[in-house]
Amino acid sequence: MSKNIEILYNLARKGCITHSSRFHADDVLSATLLKITGVISDISVIQRVGRVPQDFVGLAFDIGGGEFDHHQQNARMRPNGDKYAAFGLLWDTVGVEYIASKYKTDTQTARDATERFDAEFVTPMDLSDNFGTKEYPNTLSSIIASMNDPKYTNQETDKIFIETANYYCKPLERTIYKSYKFTKDKIQANALAVSDFITLPLDCDIDRSAFEGTRVKYIIKESHRGTYNITTVEPYKIPADYIHMPGCVQVYSIGAAFDTYNNALISAQKLVKNPQIKTR
Repeated sequence: MSKNIEILYNLARKGCITHSSRFHADDVLSATLLKITGVISDISVIQRVGRVPQDFVGLAFDIGGGEFDHHQQNARMRPNGDKYAAFGLLWDTVGVEYIASKYKTDTQTARDATERFDAEFVTPMDLSDNFGTKEYPNTLSSIIASMNDPKYTNQETDKIFIETANYYCKPLERTIYKSYKFTKDKIQANALAVSDFITLPLDCDIDRSAFEGTRVKYIIKESHRGTYNITTVEPYKIPADYIHMPGCVQVYSIGAAFDTYNNALISAQKLVKNPQIKTR
């Protein structure tokens, strides 16, 4: 177990609490994060309370004004000035260790993936929690908030909190993985970006968006259907009239399919000489 995760694990064994009553994406996903990182064994160990007990020495989040709360004055801010909520504070503590351990990767790759996940997923949630969905609309925040109902008893709300946090374990794991995979893809893309178009093998699963910002404009790759596809890299496109190019069997939103590699190659070479830019 990694250092920060172990510290939180040992704290949580002495008790783990968050606020009671209405829940939000912030405390729900904080609970989810604690579970998938192994800090807690099950969401049900979290107690939802009105205030932190005076003699409490365990792990408290989104309540109590401690390290993992954000309601107090002088609460922590990100370097860019965006305010943390409890979810972001916990992610900032365990993110690098979790990704490094989960995917057996080096610290720098884990750090880059952690920062990407924070920027794309955690920060929008934190801002929505801190300042409201009217100022910072967030679909997932709204969905989770909609699970509350003033007609529910405290016990019913606690039950739904546990169910909701458990439900989001797999989606949260997958979303974190996407940030990690993109970070790895970007490293590979930078190494492969040696010309305006490149050919990738069938089993290569690098996301085309990883090539954005490199010199690559078009990618040739065999598909599982036996065609050879030219896929575009933003902001480039393939003209609709390429359906008339030799061997072209389809032109679609982000590319075109050809019957042979040679026909795809000829078309890619023509595109490089006269690249097409997307317009709205």
